[in-house]
Amino acid sequence: MRGADAGSRARKTLLSCSLAVWLLGGAPVQAAQAALEDKVPDLKAARQGARERLGRPECLAVLTDFESVNGGRLDQVLRASGRTAQEQLDRLVLQSGRGRRDCDRSAVLASTGVRSLVVSVCLPRFMFLSPAHQEAILIHEMLHSLGLGENPPDSLTITKRVMQRCGR
Repeated sequence: MRGADAGSRARKTLLSCSLAVWLLGGAPVQAAQAALEDKVPDLKAARQGARERLGRPECLAVLTDFESVNGGRLDQVLRASGRTAQEQLDRLVLQSGRGRRDCDRSAVLASTGVRSLVVSVCLPRFMFLSPAHQEAILIHEMLHSLGLGENPPDSLTITKRVMQRCGR
């Protein structure tokens, strides 16, 4: 379990990344995102697969299964934002988790903070997943970007529900 200092550092890092995204206006970030996806084509394929899944009503129902840390179902949070689930997924900035303690020393596949758009992908483990599982992980992280906390529900429960709702 992390200490208070580690949690504080993580929040500051996420805040710094979010501030950088906001200050840069998105264009440089989108270019960097495209460069990462071009170097690792499976990220591009995983995002596209997740987009296709989110285009199906049965997959979108996963948004009714969870609530934001502030209360209210995630489908309501998304509706209030004026975006579709696919647009929310497109906003995620996928970055390599290389060098991050949670990627290097644990079984984490990807991580983000509540309401953060920056997702660290633990590429060595992520790349060995089936395409369906990769897509579910991206949808899982998109749920966090809408305000879903963790513990409870635990990470495995979230991914399992995404797989149930969004499976082929």
